[in-house]
Amino acid sequence: MRDPPQRLAVGQARWPQDRALVEGLIRDFAAWAGPRAGTGGPQVPLARLPGRYRMPHGCILVAHAGSDPVGVAAFRRRRVGVCEIDQLFVREAFRGLSIAGVLLDGLIATALAVGYRRMMVEVGDGCRAAREVYRKGGFQVVRSRAPRPGVVTLGLDLRAALPVVPPGIRSPAGIG
Repeated sequence: MRDPPQRLAVGQARWPQDRALVEGLIRDFAAWAGPRAGTGGPQVPLARLPGRYRMPHGCILVAHAGSDPVGVAAFRRRRVGVCEIDQLFVREAFRGLSIAGVLLDGLIATALAVGYRRMMVEVGDGCRAAREVYRKGGFQVVRSRAPRPGVVTLGLDLRAALPVVPPGIRSPAGIG
């Protein structure tokens, strides 16, 4: 694993300023993932952004290496106290630099700060790298019943995770 870029910055997407940037990253994910994802591709409805990803019920983070947008991550409310990651993507040229882990840490810290107790994600069986990122983040298989064939549901008890806001994360008001 290579070290993250020295000028890596992760922050919440700003609306409407970052709309085109976020849409571009999500389209890149859709083009890359295709049937690989096993989850039906990106779940983020582009025309309605930020929609259900608006704080405090959701969040969209964008990673920049210098001035280049290199990754995106998003969660939304699933039910009271539980949020779900719909997006965690790093452009291919920037993979292996721990950027996905930094984005995941930012999602966890933000979800915890706004009061969520649990975080869920569905991952396709063929997405070994993604499953490893979530495993390192503390996620575990929730149940053997998959929502769809070829998909596994992972969960994280946020109260047990107790992350801090990683360096470089611009945090929402009230987060340390």
